[in-house]
Amino acid sequence: MPRPQLPKVGLRTIKTALAVMISYAIFVPFDLIYHTEYGGIWGQLGPSYACIACIICMQSSLGQTIYQGVSRFIGVAVGGVLGILALKLGACLDHPAVKILMLGLVCVAGVWVCLLIKRPTACGMACILPCVILITNVSGSDRYAYAAARIVETVIGVAVAFVVNALLPSPQGEPEPDQSPQKKEKP
Repeated sequence: MPRPQLPKVGLRTIKTALAVMISYAIFVPFDLIYHTEYGGIWGQLGPSYACIACIICMQSSLGQTIYQGVSRFIGVAVGGVLGILALKLGACLDHPAVKILMLGLVCVAGVWVCLLIKRPTACGMACILPCVILITNVSGSDRYAYAAARIVETVIGVAVAFVVNALLPSPQGEPEPDQSPQKKEKP
């Protein structure tokens, strides 16, 4: 009976870990680790979405990272707009039925817009971001700061992923992840 082969930790995995560490470290010197007492966007900023963006973007070559990053930027833009528009309902969102309906609507709208502009890989962020904005316990004008902070975090994470992947390219012999139909769209 052959022994199962253990997976190898390759350069792509090391680059991903490095990008996540850098993304986190960017927030530390400024003490931006979700201190709501700072108020506004500064009080809502932290490294979570930056680290998530790195993990997603770094699982590919530089070209695919750029593609994933651009799609993620588009998804963040679409999701941010949808989330902020949904916040315009104000106190109506306090009613569970309205919030449930809005969660469904922003997901449908996010997917629809991303498919309309032929960016299916943007659909995830276009749905996730407005849902996070609507579900959070943040209220009043702080909801807008919360939405802006999630967008800023994602932009930082994608930028770090670009830089790390550009500075530490994958060796020629390292296999690329499978190409899915989603990766065939134009950047």
